Amino acid sequence: MRVLETYAPRCVSIFQAHAGPAAARNRAIRESVSPFIAFIDADDEWLPEKLERQLSLLRQNKSLGMVCSHCLISESGHEESRHILAGNVPDTGRLFQHLVRNCFVFTPTVVVRRQCLETIGLFNEALPVSEDFDLWLRIAARWEIAIVPEVLAIAKKRSGNLSVTIPAQERLRSGVAALQHVRASCSGLSAAEQHALRLALAERIYFYGSYLLSTGAKTASRKHLTSALELQSTHWRAFAKLALSFLPGEIYGSLARLKSTIRV
Repeated sequence: MRVLETYAPRCVSIFQAHAGPAAARNRAIRESVSPFIAFIDADDEWLPEKLERQLSLLRQNKSLGMVCSHCLISESGHEESRHILAGNVPDTGRLFQHLVRNCFVFTPTVVVRRQCLETIGLFNEALPVSEDFDLWLRIAARWEIAIVPEVLAIAKKRSGNLSVTIPAQERLRSGVAALQHVRASCSGLSAAEQHALRLALAERIYFYGSYLLSTGAKTASRKHLTSALELQSTHWRAFAKLALSFLPGEIYGSLARLKSTIRV
């Protein structure tokens, strides 16, 4: 608090009951007045020229809804950090198809135009995780995005991070729900963007169904694997897992152990 008091003329400190990252960010957005919004969590870091570089791009190009950058991931217990690149993605433009296949946007690297949020809405508070991916996709569905091709932020991964403490099933369910929300709320996608979204959703649902099968929840697993095949009829892994779900438990368990042994 004493540190915050020294910046009292330039910042505002807000407290509210814990309701997840989406609710916290939405509260901050509503309280803010700037035409641009940037995000930083916990002990993540911005490099000195981050905001200057990104704001310059947003001011120069009114068609940009968001600017991100490469990110350095620092993990607790690891001496070396991972430099996360955007891969084979253009530095600017309509990037929805790239983003839905692989989320290259890390929250501490983002600066977004307020007008953009006023148009497409804020973070989805129903999602405990993947709420950021959901928002980036909704932005990419209507606005251009720019990527500064250098590290401008450092994300710290700790054992207590929310993404680590949330159970695997909930993470997978939220990933599916995020893409379903995007599909329901983004009506202006091109045919190619709709196709990319459908394939990405099929993949997420497949992973969720596959996880459920590994826990023995066969009925729920079949429902999700069937949904994956309805979205992508050529998804052979979903078809294979669906077939395996009808095997007796002891046979499936033996096959799973054999697969694990082969991997080792």
